[in-house]
Amino acid sequence: MKKQSIVIALTLASVLAAAPAFAGIHYKSSTTTEDAREKSSAIKVEGWVSGDSARVEFKESWNPMLKPGAYLISKDGGETIFLVDPEEKTYAEWDLRQMLGAAGAVMNGMGPLLKLEFTEPKVEKLLDEAGPAVVGLPTRHVRYRTSYTLKMKVMGMGSETAVVSEEDIWTTDRLQDAALAVWLRADPPKTGNDQLDKLIASGRDKYTGFPLKTVAVTTSTNKKNGKATTSRTTMEVTELDTKANVPASSFAIPAGYEQTEITPMPQQGRER
Repeated sequence: MKKQSIVIALTLASVLAAAPAFAGIHYKSSTTTEDAREKSSAIKVEGWVSGDSARVEFKESWNPMLKPGAYLISKDGGETIFLVDPEEKTYAEWDLRQMLGAAGAVMNGMGPLLKLEFTEPKVEKLLDEAGPAVVGLPTRHVRYRTSYTLKMKVMGMGSETAVVSEEDIWTTDRLQDAALAVWLRADPPKTGNDQLDKLIASGRDKYTGFPLKTVAVTTSTNKKNGKATTSRTTMEVTELDTKANVPASSFAIPAGYEQTEITPMPQQGRER
C-alpha cells in the first residue's frame, strides 16, 4: 500500500512538472479616450497575473507600438517590464517614465523655438466614499480635481491655457497580486513634464488596492479667447476571474526572440 502511494505521488509530480501552472488572476480591460473633436480611440487588453508575474496582451489598440498580439510581461511586480512582439520575434524594455522624459528632453532641446512653463498645480480631493461593486468586488470611490496653467511660447508667440482635470477612481483592496500594477494603475494623467507630474502626485493620497475603473475629464481653456476643449478617458475592468489557472509559460519570453530597444526621438540638432 505504501509503495502504491509513492508511485501515485511520483506520477502526480511528473505531471505537474511537465505542465507547470499557477493559481492566479485573469482579467479583461478597456480604455477609451474621446478627444476634443469627439473622436474616440480604444485600447483593449487581456491580462494574466500571479503574484509578481504579469502578462498583458493587446487585443485592440490605436497605438502602433502596442499593436494587437503584442504583450507586456513582468516577473518583478512591474519594476521591469518588457514589450514582446510575436510578429517581429523581438522584445524590448518598456519604461514609460523614461519615454516621457525623452519627450520632455526633445521639447527642451528646441530652445527658442518652443518654451513651456507650468504653474504649480492645485490638487483638491473632492470626494471619498464607498463605491459600487465592479466585476463583483467592493470599491472605494475618490475624486480629485487638479488645476494649473500652461504657458507656451512658439517662436516668440505666447499663449496661456488653464487646465482643469477631474478624475474619479474606483479601487478595491480585495486584490493583492503586486503585478496587477503593470496595467491597473491609479496614477494621475501624465503631462510629460517630470517636475509637474511629481507635484501632482504629491498632492494626492496614497491608495490601497488596485483601480477597477477610472474616469478622467480634462478641460483646457485658452485664456485669450476663452475657447475650451475637453477630453475624456475611461478605463474599466470588464471581466475578472480570481481563481484562474495561469500557465508559467505565460510570463516567459519565447526562446529565440531578439532583444531590441525602444528608441526615443532624437533631440533637434543632435546626432542619433
